[in-house]
Amino acid sequence: MRKSVVTISLNSEQVLMFYKRQKERVRAVSEDGTSISLPFDIIAQFVSHHGIHGRFEISYDSSGKFKGIRKVG
Repeated sequence: MRKSVVTISLNSEQVLMFYKRQKERVRAVSEDGTSISLPFDIIAQFVSHHGIHGRFEISYDSSGKFKGIRKVG
């Protein structure tokens, strides 16, 4: 299984844009330099009053299909 680690930092105003459907995908660069575009629904579980902040490990199967995400820092 492939994995990527990204740092995401969205304040509460930026998160609100996703809930209003003004945006649908979060773009980030992984620690190995790969550009990643995630549907907001994947990281919505990590929303707090301050937004979304932290390092996340994203798992993919051999064909690149999303398998899971977890906060690592």
